Amino acid sequence: MLNKAPFFLIFSVVLFQSSFLLANEIDDIPVVSASVMNLKSVDVSKKKNSFNDDSTLIMKPGVNQIIAIAMGHPNRIVTPFHSPEIISTSLKKSEKDKNEEVYIKQNVIYVATNKQYPVTMFITEKGSEKQALSLTMVPRRIPPREVFLKLDPNVMNHLSGFTHKKAKSWEESQPYVETIRTIFRNIALGKIPQGYSLTTIPKDIKKPHCAQPGLEVNFKNGQYMIGHHLNIFIGIVKNTSKKPVEIKEATCGSWDTAAITTWPSDVLAPNQKTEIYVAKKQNRNISLMSKRPSLLGRHDD
Repeated sequence: MLNKAPFFLIFSVVLFQSSFLLANEIDDIPVVSASVMNLKSVDVSKKKNSFNDDSTLIMKPGVNQIIAIAMGHPNRIVTPFHSPEIISTSLKKSEKDKNEEVYIKQNVIYVATNKQYPVTMFITEKGSEKQALSLTMVPRRIPPREVFLKLDPNVMNHLSGFTHKKAKSWEESQPYVETIRTIFRNIALGKIPQGYSLTTIPKDIKKPHCAQPGLEVNFKNGQYMIGHHLNIFIGIVKNTSKKPVEIKEATCGSWDTAAITTWPSDVLAPNQKTEIYVAKKQNRNISLMSKRPSLLGRHDD
């Protein structure tokens, strides 16, 4: 009959040695923090340098911007679209009341969430998928924020988006002179005309040239409004002389200029500044002309 005692003793020794080796290996494994084991417990308020703190963001197609927003408080996202629409799987949207996480009013999106993890959304012009802005928002325990989204000027200048169609309808719904007067009035009041888009002046576009003694006209850090028939340049005029100077709008005129005005002043004291608005016509339907050969240089018979 087989004796089981020695076999059981050998098995026990092997099991003890294996447990001892395993224990030594476990002691050599570095300790992992609970925040790594449980990713949801990470406090996003402690993360730094992972988001954009600027109040104005230049948005480019296909590029996601990451920003911090206030947790549990309304945050104001000002978009370049006339009627923005959002697509999001992490935020609840409401069009009738303000009890949900997202509320849209005119061109502004209000976001208020208690979530403790990043939330994302795509922003488009309602009825058009030509341009989509991608935004990731990281809720933090900070005061409410206001962030302005602007389209990249070098991209925007070549777009004929849905908003410009609305600008066309609005521009053609009233007399030409009244359209220009209303545009200038809205700009002076800090408003964007219906269907227009606001951005910085593109680097590759020709800016208005003004030449009046005693005045310095600067469009370097100006604004640019794009409509359908009209585009508006917004710049700064400064009196660099030692006496008052009256601004003469005709000194900024050119063949494609529709109208010029200044606000709030048209007479500047020394070192005083004011805004200048220059409306330029968009020549969309310029027909190509064949070149006429010159009569000069021809040999007479």
